[in-house]
Amino acid sequence: MEIETLIDIGTEIRDVIRLFIHDNADYAEMLVQRPKDITRRMDMAAEHALDAALVKRGLSARIISEELGDRIVGRHPEFMLVFDPIDGSTNATCGIPFFCTSLAYTEKTDIAGFGDITMAVICDITDNTYCAEKGKGAFLNGKRMTGGKRGARPKPVVSVYSYGVPHVPAGLIELEKSIIVRALGSIALDMCYVADGTLDGVIDTRGLVSGYDIMASALVLKEAGGQLCDLRGKPVIDDDVKATGISMIGTKNKDLNEKIVKVLAIH
Repeated sequence: MEIETLIDIGTEIRDVIRLFIHDNADYAEMLVQRPKDITRRMDMAAEHALDAALVKRGLSARIISEELGDRIVGRHPEFMLVFDPIDGSTNATCGIPFFCTSLAYTEKTDIAGFGDITMAVICDITDNTYCAEKGKGAFLNGKRMTGGKRGARPKPVVSVYSYGVPHVPAGLIELEKSIIVRALGSIALDMCYVADGTLDGVIDTRGLVSGYDIMASALVLKEAGGQLCDLRGKPVIDDDVKATGISMIGTKNKDLNEKIVKVLAIH
């Protein structure tokens, strides 16, 4: 598959999501409620849109997705897609235009990890398209990301996710004294914002992230010159596509990355 085809598929899914939300007042209706997640009608519309896009092109794939798990479209899978139909679904439910669909591609169809992803596409609801190919760079709306920061900031602006769990690391509380904190509601888009310089970093200490949440955006961040690691500073590269319970730090600035790891470790 070429990156252009993956972009076309991601764009089609985004268009289906937009139309489904516009045409269905009950788009946010809960179909399945799990301990850590919810499947809504709009999620299933996106899942079916991916299947339809593959069938239309005569493509067969193994799909690892948030809502439908592990499945095969077609008879003989030629590649694997790690798919998050709607990342930021609470934002979508509330009418906040900060959510996306996320596709990560690997030629492997059996066992694969972060390091095996060779193409990625993230399409947000405001018509931005982030994409990356392994070894070829990261792009926003067809233009290569150059890495410059946007605007003047007295402190690093970091998206931080620590809510909804019993324990907030003491080091994170200390760190927040020296950064400007945001939590925008879509971890995949947050990572893309780090890649294009809108944010300086993203931290999630909850241990609730899964591979499908960040598999595509991890490649975008890496190809834009950034790094993704766990809370101890170990690069996230060997984790399986089905990995769950991930905590992470994503930055482009090495000094900021080291500072975050150090402060989390000593407090």
